[in-house]
Amino acid sequence: MPDRAEDGIIFIRDGTSLPPILSVTTDAFIPNWRIVTSHNRSTLVRSIEECDWYFFYLAGDIQATVLGGNTRGVLRKALKAILTKHGNNQLNSIEITSIVSRRLLGIPFTTFTAHSRQIQQRIALIPEAKSVSSIPAAPVVGGVVAKRQPALASRS
Repeated sequence: MPDRAEDGIIFIRDGTSLPPILSVTTDAFIPNWRIVTSHNRSTLVRSIEECDWYFFYLAGDIQATVLGGNTRGVLRKALKAILTKHGNNQLNSIEITSIVSRRLLGIPFTTFTAHSRQIQQRIALIPEAKSVSSIPAAPVVGGVVAKRQPALASRS
């Protein structure tokens, strides 16, 4: 990666399953996250889809503004801030979609905008840690499975 960051950078969480025939080169960037160095965004999307896998793009951007110019070190700080804001969800990749550098009173700052992405083999967008078996079963009352009743809500 050059010293100056550009939009379209993809980060993949360590341990993410990728298509077996897809060759992707990554470098460690921050703990548990790697930066894709062998493909740009459009090439990676096309390569994943050619393997009959899916690369979901989730709506809703996440922004982080960091003091400093557009450098690799500032991008590290921004990615950490984005992951902190984003929470610890199970999605396995992040794309930087916009980078804007500005100065205020001579002090440089950069705003990074990112979107969550998910690489997976299934067409349904379900993070790997979640599955159908994680849905709670109906309670058993006296040896008989109790029928679930819809919750009622009233307005005053």
